[in-house]
Amino acid sequence: MHSFLSRFTITLLLVAGTAFADSPIEDLSVNEFKALVDSGEGILLDVRTPKEVAQGKIPGASVLNIYDENFERKLNFMQKDKPIYVYCRSGGRSSQAAKTMSKNGFSKVYNLLGGIGTWNKAELPLEKADSVSKKLTPSISPKDFAQTLSQSRLALVDFQTQWCAPCKQMEPIIDAIGTEFKGKAAILKIDVDANPEIADQYEVQGVPVFVLFVKGEEKWRHSGTISREALEERINREIND
Repeated sequence: MHSFLSRFTITLLLVAGTAFADSPIEDLSVNEFKALVDSGEGILLDVRTPKEVAQGKIPGASVLNIYDENFERKLNFMQKDKPIYVYCRSGGRSSQAAKTMSKNGFSKVYNLLGGIGTWNKAELPLEKADSVSKKLTPSISPKDFAQTLSQSRLALVDFQTQWCAPCKQMEPIIDAIGTEFKGKAAILKIDVDANPEIADQYEVQGVPVFVLFVKGEEKWRHSGTISREALEERINREIND
């Protein structure tokens, strides 16, 4: 009996250890967190309220209020195959957000222990949040969107959100592309929060996503940030065909 209980206990410990090792969530000290953020390989996410964010945020962070009634739906527009570095004021809400992301299939989530408070104590840099959000394409029906695509010989669609930092990073590039290819290609910006039906119809799994259409038919798609040169090359290829 004693031997059986010992084997049973060892089995439980092994199972628990395996589950822990396979967990997509990892708590990090501020130095560990900063090192990963600086690697540039993942997405930094601030889940505090707008009032808190207005006091300053970690540079480059996307901002998504955990108290937003659509928080979980919006999370699913983030790229799940990339590491997510999440923080809040002191670590509690970000831990909750990390569990929600784990439940929704995110591959790896890193939570900042102590939140932005530890970042401030380490005297690390902050940046001001955007005080004014730019309006993207307003809500449009899937039918009207499809009609717009079919009427354009060539159209590049930028699926994005107002809270996504990589989307904002791409904004000047997309604006420059719009100027460069004026009269040759239509450049459309679709806010997936305002147009969830279109996002679902075109299977947008993360933002930003760039889709190139020729006479309404999808020809090319890219998820995540991309260089201006790569976009120019892809558009020119369709123009010259």
